[in-house]
Amino acid sequence: MELNNTFQKFSDLLNERFRRDVYTTEDSIRYTFYAALLSTTELEPIDLILEHNHPGIQGAQIDTVITGSNGIAVEFKYDRGNPGGSNQNRTLRAAAVMADIFRLVKVPSSLATEKYFIYITDSEMARYFRNPTNRLQEFFELTGTAQFSITSSRFQSSSPTFTTRIAPLVCDCAVVSVYSADLAGGHCFRAFQVLAEQIV
Repeated sequence: MELNNTFQKFSDLLNERFRRDVYTTEDSIRYTFYAALLSTTELEPIDLILEHNHPGIQGAQIDTVITGSNGIAVEFKYDRGNPGGSNQNRTLRAAAVMADIFRLVKVPSSLATEKYFIYITDSEMARYFRNPTNRLQEFFELTGTAQFSITSSRFQSSSPTFTTRIAPLVCDCAVVSVYSADLAGGHCFRAFQVLAEQIV
């Protein structure tokens, strides 16, 4: 399914939300995406399944499955500063991003042949990803048709906090950037398509 118009609309809606400093949670992010999706495609609400049980990981759920002849699985993550300004564990949050991608890899092709990871973050996590020391700058700044390969060996020298978090899920895969935008209030929007050998 062609989602470029959806991502553009979603980006515009988010930018306006952040520009107006509207209180925003991850649920707000998801529902804003659904509004963009339904307004830019011929999909109906009945085509969307929220919190679909993950067929490949016991006890896990997929944020959204768009039903159809091929199926699309979507995971969302919104990273923002902790309430009250307390320090957040940026390494753990970065590992959670990778874990979401690995969960998408394990979605069987019988359910979804296209898989997208949608990431919104504030400036604090954006600085973390852009810091070359953390070895994730290439991932965060993907452009065009460039792919970022994700393997267990890539993270061998990462901190134990990071590797322990991803260890149960890590697998070889790749992502390609399908949309990227910097938004109001220091926020960033990244959409990645997850590429991997399909699991039947």
